[in-house]
Amino acid sequence: MSKANGKGYMVFCYAFMAVLLFLYLFPLFFSFNTSLKTTQEYLLNPTGITRSWSFDNYITAWMRAKFGSYILNSVLYTAVCTSASLLMSLFVAFPISRGYIPGSGFLFYLFICGLFLPSGMIPLFQIILRMGLYNTKIGYMLVMTGVNATSVFFFTGYFKSIPRDMDEAAAIEGCGYARYMTSIAIPLAKPAIASMGVLTMIGIWNDIISSTIYLTSESNFNITRGLTVFTGQYSSDWTLTAAGMVIVAAPLILIYAFCQRYIVDGVMAGGLKG
Repeated sequence: MSKANGKGYMVFCYAFMAVLLFLYLFPLFFSFNTSLKTTQEYLLNPTGITRSWSFDNYITAWMRAKFGSYILNSVLYTAVCTSASLLMSLFVAFPISRGYIPGSGFLFYLFICGLFLPSGMIPLFQIILRMGLYNTKIGYMLVMTGVNATSVFFFTGYFKSIPRDMDEAAAIEGCGYARYMTSIAIPLAKPAIASMGVLTMIGIWNDIISSTIYLTSESNFNITRGLTVFTGQYSSDWTLTAAGMVIVAAPLILIYAFCQRYIVDGVMAGGLKG
């Protein structure tokens, strides 16, 4: 490739990334800009840059949507379901990556097929209902907890990058399977855990469909259910809705900012080895 062609290729790559960056950041900027407007200013110019710069919408949204009480439920749901889902996925992915169980390759492809199958919401609803766990925090957490096929795919690829000699050395020293996983394998898989952890947290924190189906008491609502109070049958308060959306998204944005390096490392390692 000539020097001129190389520069042209780099310009194309940077221009393409700039377009993607704009497409991803514009909805966030638009929501934040709308959240700072008064209702009158929004109705006069919905897409214009705000001139009021008022944070009153955040205070009103926080109080009206009862985010103060719902956020504790969301933290509980996200922490418990994410931890349990990742732990189960790790203990499933490791023996598959090593071939320690019969038909490991077949099981791996079954999990991959699970990415294209429906969620099975109706049978799951019947199970939760007959167990008497409908409209309970435990029932909702059971629904949101499970072995994620994407996590199994990435964890399997990441564990393949760990030398098999470590397994044999640990076995010679008398290290059991559970101890080996908690002391060696899981600590070495921190980048993959960080990347899959953030993706799992996003799905649980932002869940609105399952929470609407399985939770009917306000004492059990998660934070996303608070956004429904801003939407009525005949009208919606878009400035308060935008403020509520920013409040809901802010914790995940901060977590992603701090874990970005681990997320990239985990995706690269899992994707290359998978």
